[in-house]
Amino acid sequence: MEPNCRPHILKRIAADGFDITTVFIVFMALTYLLVNTPLAKTYNEHYSRYKAIEQKAVEQYGNDAEAISAALSGDEEYLDEVLAANLHGYILKAGAALAAEAVFLLIIPLANRHRSTLGRMMTGVMLFDERRQAKAAWHQALSRFLFAYLFDSLALYLFTGLLTFLLVPVLRLIQMLLNRKYKTIVDYMTGTMVIEKASYNGIN
Repeated sequence: MEPNCRPHILKRIAADGFDITTVFIVFMALTYLLVNTPLAKTYNEHYSRYKAIEQKAVEQYGNDAEAISAALSGDEEYLDEVLAANLHGYILKAGAALAAEAVFLLIIPLANRHRSTLGRMMTGVMLFDERRQAKAAWHQALSRFLFAYLFDSLALYLFTGLLTFLLVPVLRLIQMLLNRKYKTIVDYMTGTMVIEKASYNGIN
């Protein structure tokens, strides 16, 4: 096996898939635990208010969808409640995702010398610094986490919600297939790549 050997694409997919699945499970658990927090209660209050306004519009206009839509689009109270509910819901999801991702995509890589997530450990791959030709430094692992969280999680949650957990691996796969080193945008931004751990014995 040559030094700096890229892993088989299936290993890369398996590693990312395991990590994202693990993060998703913890994310759902944290979301459930956050139900009784003040932020969640505020979200529920705004949600209940705008749903009540919607119900009144339905009672007033019956099955006339256009009239209901016109009435709601001009109701400032309704629009304010929808915005407040969406904002609080977004903060809840982003916060739960940050906590889950911080454990599995930041703390665990920082705690082991190969800067590997659980998924990478299981598939025998590791993070590599292309410029120094050595294992990735701690600041690169931190940078990867921050970039991935900002561009994969925060940005996508605004538009897709929980579907983010399905879109992220698909988007990463597309990025990997577009170059011969199977690198993602985050890899390019941090000067790293994922390699076979056994391909470079000088990394220790």
